[in-house]
Amino acid sequence: MSASLQPRAPAFGVAVLLKGAWAFLRIPLVLLALFFARQPLVDLIERYQGIERLTYFAIALFSTPFSRLGALVLVVLALCFISRWAFRRHSVWAAYAITVAVGAVLIFALFAGSGTSLWKLAIPLLCLALNLLPISPAQRASKAWSALMLFGVGVAELFFFRCYMAWVAAWRGRVDPTRAPSAQGGRFADLPGFVFTGVLVALLIGGPGIISIERALRKPANVDVLMQEDINGLALDSSGRYLYVTGHGLDRIRRIDMQAPGQQPMESSATTGGAQGVAYNAQAGELYVFNTHTRALQYFDADTLALRREVPLRDMSPGDPWVAADHASGVLAVASEADDRTGSPFMVLDRQTGQVLDRRDVDAGNLFLHPQGALLYLSFFRNSSSLMLYDLQRKEFLAKVQTDERVDRMAFDTTRAELLLASPMKSRVLRFDARTLAQKGEVKSVFGVRSIAIDPSRGWMLTASLVTGQLWVQDMASGKVLQRIYLGPWLRTIELDTVKGVAYVSANGALYKVPYGSGV
Repeated sequence: MSASLQPRAPAFGVAVLLKGAWAFLRIPLVLLALFFARQPLVDLIERYQGIERLTYFAIALFSTPFSRLGALVLVVLALCFISRWAFRRHSVWAAYAITVAVGAVLIFALFAGSGTSLWKLAIPLLCLALNLLPISPAQRASKAWSALMLFGVGVAELFFFRCYMAWVAAWRGRVDPTRAPSAQGGRFADLPGFVFTGVLVALLIGGPGIISIERALRKPANVDVLMQEDINGLALDSSGRYLYVTGHGLDRIRRIDMQAPGQQPMESSATTGGAQGVAYNAQAGELYVFNTHTRALQYFDADTLALRREVPLRDMSPGDPWVAADHASGVLAVASEADDRTGSPFMVLDRQTGQVLDRRDVDAGNLFLHPQGALLYLSFFRNSSSLMLYDLQRKEFLAKVQTDERVDRMAFDTTRAELLLASPMKSRVLRFDARTLAQKGEVKSVFGVRSIAIDPSRGWMLTASLVTGQLWVQDMASGKVLQRIYLGPWLRTIELDTVKGVAYVSANGALYKVPYGSGV
């Protein structure tokens, strides 16, 4: 009889061991699985939902860490104080109600004050209410409760942490379920629930209020915010006096006189449909934008911002287009990311007649014109991992090379005759031979690097991060970071006045003036 019972002890031990592994390792295992499956998951999200929401969340999170940390600390400290006070003076349920009510008011104030969508407050509020919920011994010993603790991966840990730890201690056989560690709260028992609530607030809070706080904490005093709009395209005239500005937040081109900072910017006579980018032709004295509403390429006088002419391009593929103006060959190039696979995403036309000279099924994400003209570089953020070189005079592609995935904007290093290409996913700037596109090396850069500008007189490279909101100033020869300047989220275009040592940086929400030459 006793011999027949002997195998049961090891079985019980193995069961306890497996349960212990499941209880304590299931969250790390899920996180590990998500890490290894990150690329297929991103591809799946992009295919069915679009990558925009995920991108917005990542940028909002990484570009405002200090203000979010402050919100987390505020929530945790406030909840600890009110909970301790309430549980000392009131019954369990009364103290629970007071703590949850005060927490709800605090979270509402933070979300409303920062401009965050109020529906998001339901998540941290639910976390607070469930983590503090008094649970009776009978409930904790029930099969339904055990099933929730056993199979509710992530839910049990996040929303019922105190009760989950009591359940873990109970099924290990060391403590009776009805006598497991208290699920009624205590001096430190509710602290994990407060921390989880604070973390959820820090993750979900957003809006202009958080950005303003982050800027107040981190932006240098001598960095000016010239305007607060959704801005992208920048062009500085040859004298360095006038800065031309476009973007989805502007219905017209604006020209800022940098010698009269208090003066209202001049606006174009015609609307541009919130054009993304602007191309400047100093020799012709013209600006060019593509109006996505009218499907036309618009020519503006650079001095008066009067509309000179419009060239219809009805079959340009839908998407945010870029325009490049080459005086050497007398042509204009227009490229779209082709949100819809219709029409032609790349066109070259004669500047004077508007006649289309070439069209290709090439959906470039960015264009960059060689400083001497006639050569055009195309990079690709979506659908392709490549860099291409196009001859604007011969109307043909000269070279194509593979690059990192999702590369972004470009710059030209005249000292070394190299094209520089931002690689946000790998936080580096790739270097290519300007004629052959042979890769010549890389420069490690700011996390999420998106935009590049070169100051050849100082031998410096300026890079702006899409994710962190930082502008880096690096020495080109050594790669050493000379300055790290926080500006704000979603940095886009850098335009340099190298004579004055001033950088103009556009972003989704602001336009910055940065005196990098004098140190910040």
